[in-house]
Amino acid sequence: KKKMYDLSSKFNAFYTSYVVLSQDEQNNLHNKKDLNVQRLKDGLKEYNIENNTSYTIAETCVQGSVAMSTVVQNEDGDYDIDVAIIFDKDNLGNDIGAIKAKNIVCEALKKKCTQLKNDPEVKKNCVTVSYTDGYHIDFAVYRRYKKYSWDEEYTYEHAGPQQWEERNPKAINEWFSGEIDNKGIVLRKVIRLSKMFCKSRDSWGEMPGGLIQTVLCDEKIATLYERLDEIFYYTMKAVNNRLQWNVEVYNPTDTTKSLNTVQSHYDKMD
Repeated sequence: KKKMYDLSSKFNAFYTSYVVLSQDEQNNLHNKKDLNVQRLKDGLKEYNIENNTSYTIAETCVQGSVAMSTVVQNEDGDYDIDVAIIFDKDNLGNDIGAIKAKNIVCEALKKKCTQLKNDPEVKKNCVTVSYTDGYHIDFAVYRRYKKYSWDEEYTYEHAGPQQWEERNPKAINEWFSGEIDNKGIVLRKVIRLSKMFCKSRDSWGEMPGGLIQTVLCDEKIATLYERLDEIFYYTMKAVNNRLQWNVEVYNPTDTTKSLNTVQSHYDKMD
């Protein structure tokens, strides 16, 4: 095979300077996450006193690119932090539907998020807290229970647009750390470079989201090569070829579910 011109030193320099987050910035994201989880817990205490309820958060878990360490630098400072907020089903009670659960979380956050650009807001799949400097934290609301008393593991359900839907908030993180063990940390680098590439031209409009890019890079990573420039180039080439004949991308932890859920997702794939 023909040797590709060696751009690896340029790639590595670009990656270090413009792609990967500094330790300070990573710490900042984690601090913002901790701060807002604490606000939520404090807000829930107030909510409970006012409403004579006793809601408590059973566990929290960071999701998405922050959890997977695939966040990239963003000139607009617009960073997404995804956090799963998990209640015990017994604690919520059976009559609390998905919409009501998101509303409770939103009301609790409103009590403590008073200095922000906008009030916390209920969205289809989460409750969002937005900062003036571009950060936003998406709180996905879950409940957990044991189907049988002898179960070791919990069953998790996510508060979707209308109802509770079974979904494990940790599944993607666990899948991804397995892929990193298998394929090496170069997978993380390629995903970050893909994200930078996809947002490098305003004229391209919206490109597929981070999870879809992650799954495609994972599927096609060119591990036969040593250099970062070659690995990235041949991965992108393989992704392009793959999308020519099939634009469906499935959730790696549940291959019955496509990650393209609306028409606009298919437009982005094109």
